[in-house]
Amino acid sequence: MRPLSTASVGSLLATIRCAGRTAKWLAMLCLIASSAGCLLTKDLPDPALDVPDRYAAGKSTDAEAPPTLDWWRGFRSSELTVLMEEAQKVNLDVAAATARFLQADAQARIVGAALLPSASGSGSENNSRISGSSASGLSTGGRETVTFTSSLSAAYELDFWGKNRDAAQAAEETAIANRFDRDVVALTTLTSVANAYFQVLAAQDRIRTAEHNIASATRILEAIKQRFKAGTGTDLDVAQQEAIVANQKAAVPPLRLTLAQNINALATLVSRPPESLHVTGGSLTRAGRVSEFEAFLVVSASRRVLQPERECDATDLRWRRHLGQF
Repeated sequence: MRPLSTASVGSLLATIRCAGRTAKWLAMLCLIASSAGCLLTKDLPDPALDVPDRYAAGKSTDAEAPPTLDWWRGFRSSELTVLMEEAQKVNLDVAAATARFLQADAQARIVGAALLPSASGSGSENNSRISGSSASGLSTGGRETVTFTSSLSAAYELDFWGKNRDAAQAAEETAIANRFDRDVVALTTLTSVANAYFQVLAAQDRIRTAEHNIASATRILEAIKQRFKAGTGTDLDVAQQEAIVANQKAAVPPLRLTLAQNINALATLVSRPPESLHVTGGSLTRAGRVSEFEAFLVVSASRRVLQPERECDATDLRWRRHLGQF
């Protein structure tokens, strides 16, 4: 057996060192992969939200059942019904929320495209013509050549670690959450319209009451003045009644301001300038024979029963989206 030369020994040692480095890198890669798996699966919160059937502050009996989806028709006000239907169609907040979930749907389709194979094709045409004249001046028949070229390729990315699948699921959950957000915005808009309309009715009732009080105080003032002229009244009585009349008149401008503010709020909710919105109003006593307090209860119940459910659904879906992105 021949002894190894110096060059052969050096080559062998270099091969051993290279193999050792390769094994070290492979061990490090395996360690990183196993650690990444632990990081992605350890100590993650459970996104499933336990939504109760009923809330402690919202216990209802048969007499206090949740309102129907068109609860505003129970007030038997044609003007309120028209405002509600118009707000559902033209309210800008509802339109923006609708556009957001349409955008989320499109984004979900874009992200989901990574799970599908891709194909591409190309084609070209090349025309060439050879002249029919020669260097000696003789003329020969020319020749025209047409060349067609086409290519087709297909590719598919193997989603080994599930990145594309999780991204698509996160985009889908975001789209569903945006739908619940849209429902919340629509419900908030409807309750805002109802509240503003009831505030208009209440302000009109208060203005009428204040005007009646002014008329009564004015009649009393005239009677006191007649007594003063007859000598049975005093200056103090006249001054006191004049102060009462002035206080009654001073209470009217804030009520008219409240009325104008709520009409402007209604105009904003139905996407109209205040000048083009005419609210007839009326009285709370004629709005389906309910009082202002009962109207507040119905509006609050619709918000309390329906809005938390939509918000909880949207929150649950956002949790799923964040987990998919993580």
